[in-house]
Amino acid sequence: MNLRERLMTVYRGGKADRVPLTIYDWILKAACPGEANPFEKEGLTLLGVATLFKDKLDNTVTIDQKEVGSGRDRQIITTIKTPVGKVTECAGFDPFFDSKWITKHFIKSLEDYKVMQYFYDHTKTEPQYDDFIAADKKMAERGIIIGGIHPLPVAWLMLEIMGTENWCEGVMLHTDEYDALQESLTRIYKRRLEIAADSPAEVVWYAESLTGTIVSPPLFNKYCKPTYDYGCKILKQAGKLTFSHYDGTNLPLKDCLASVDINIIEAFTPPPMERMTITQARQVWPDKVLSINFPGILFSEPSKVIEKYTREYMEEGGNEGKFVIGCTEEFDFARFKHTFSAITRAMAKFSG
Repeated sequence: MNLRERLMTVYRGGKADRVPLTIYDWILKAACPGEANPFEKEGLTLLGVATLFKDKLDNTVTIDQKEVGSGRDRQIITTIKTPVGKVTECAGFDPFFDSKWITKHFIKSLEDYKVMQYFYDHTKTEPQYDDFIAADKKMAERGIIIGGIHPLPVAWLMLEIMGTENWCEGVMLHTDEYDALQESLTRIYKRRLEIAADSPAEVVWYAESLTGTIVSPPLFNKYCKPTYDYGCKILKQAGKLTFSHYDGTNLPLKDCLASVDINIIEAFTPPPMERMTITQARQVWPDKVLSINFPGILFSEPSKVIEKYTREYMEEGGNEGKFVIGCTEEFDFARFKHTFSAITRAMAKFSG
């Protein structure tokens, strides 16, 4: 089996010749600038993402963007202007990882809701498959390209538009206004799901990053489950696999996630970084593929510790298929070869 065949065999719910090991292609690029995949022969498989849609605004909405500063002071200031008002976002960047960090979200007050709702009500979404097709061709057998549709509306509003504090205030204190805003974004999101169903992508990414420490089961059932039920149904009918990113605290949401027809729980982070074990996940999600995130706090440990945890993860999840070990978060790139040497050694010794 080549890398792509091995990974897709497992994503489809089977057992391959060995447990796949994955890394996002942009993390590998940052960790090894100018180098090819140094662990390709040991089975390290690339995951890329290409967006499947493009949004178009009508002529009543404009977006202005400017960049100021450099290095640690670099910021991008984005302003959305509508007939009912304007909202502004400020985003800084980590110079080491070049990661975007929003310092001021678009929604800062109740007055801002109507601006963002107008923005969504005057946005249309269209298919855009060219980037996916080109990326998939370039990836070839080194890995797979996942079709991107953005996180669920509830996650997008929390992470990108409102920030956690304002989101919590919205769902608890301004429920009518928040629900109206989410309904407007959900209309767009359902169209993206339909576009994904018609796309050439075989795996479609829900990039949620939700955590049970913030989203309780009642909130999940109100704001997540209906959209999952709609999306998973039409994607499954189209022969697509659904791939959902859950790298937070999953134990409070274990039954909620069991109730939705997601194929692959990705970025699941086991102890010692999170509380829910692989064994618990197997028990509550027996039909789902479990693609774990190798805990970032272990990257700083000696090789023998990394090998010990890798063996334990393989013993818990690697015997029956439907199991992937992956790297889904940024880390100290100076530790890349040290960590992956230990992981691949331990995986090669596993005889499950």
